[in-house]
Order: sequence, then structure tokens, then C-alpha cells
Amino acid sequence: ITAFSQTASTYLSPVASPQASVSQNVGMTNISINYSSPGVKGREIFGELVPYNQLWRAGANSPTRIKFSTSVIVGEKTLNAGEYAIAVTPRAENKWTIDLNSAGKYPFAYMTDGKIDMEAYNKDLAHSINVQPRVSESNFERLFYRIDANDNKVARVIMIWSNAVVEFHVDAMPEKHLENFAKTLN
Repeated sequence: ITAFSQTASTYLSPVASPQASVSQNVGMTNISINYSSPGVKGREIFGELVPYNQLWRAGANSPTRIKFSTSVIVGEKTLNAGEYAIAVTPRAENKWTIDLNSAGKYPFAYMTDGKIDMEAYNKDLAHSINVQPRVSESNFERLFYRIDANDNKVARVIMIWSNAVVEFHVDAMPEKHLENFAKTLN
């Protein structure tokens, strides 16, 4: 007798900015990003749809969240294991700012009287780094994130949309985590 199984199809509602995710193990750390992926759709993105010099949720619909399974170093700051919302301030010239929010909230959650309450926002700011954007020769319709494991110690977290590319580095500190793990064996 041959047995087989059938499963019912699960259909998702089509949305303009579908949910997406990326995950990568780096050393002893898992880094994952969950985000909504808006499309260019013939629009000018940075400077128009996403205004320069204003906080942007780095995605669509809901906060873009990055999760670290262990403590990591971003910039020169150690961040605890956990989930952080990503926000970006693009600029026409100079470096862009990437914020990691420890409360997992996106900038609109801090709106008061039509403006972002920066004092409240900064209380939840785990870390902020400035990065130099690059212009790609290609144009990418959908926003996407990529995590490159590189040497399996320091990851590159890359955001690409339209013709803009921004990235930051995450030191997964594998030697430190291996040392801590070894202590648990004694």
C-alpha cells in the first residue's frame, strides 16, 4: 500500500509591500531581519517618497526589526542579544544615520502633535551609527536586506533599494562567546 499526504494550500493576501526576512549564522550568533519590502513603482525614492533628513522606518507597513541571538558589537558599542527596530535618516549629501531602537518601535510610534518626540525616541535608542551610502549602477525594484557572513566573525548588514546601498558591520564576537561557552563546561 502506498501512502501519501496532501496538505491544504495556504494563500496569502497580496499586499503592495510584502513581508520578507533574511537570516544568517555568523560565528555563534544568528542575525535575522524581518521587514516589509516596498517597490519603487516608477517613483523617485530617496529625497521624495522617503524625504532626506527625516527618520524613516527602513521598510514599510511595520517596523523593520533585526534580531541578534547573542550580544554583538555594532560600531564600537556592545548591544545585548535581542530585537531592535531599524530606522534610517537618509541625506542628499554626507553620511546616512542608522538607528537601532531597543524598544522595537518605528519612528511613527513616537509621534506627538504631528512630530516625532525626539526625547522619547532617544530614550529607546540603543545605538546610532553614520554610514556612507553608495549608488548602485543597477536599480532594484524591491527593498531588500542581505547579511554577509564574510569571515564568520564580522557580518555586513546591507540594505538595497532603488539605486541606494547602505551597510553596517556587526561583530558577532565568536571568540568571546566560545570562551563563555567553554566556561559552562567546567
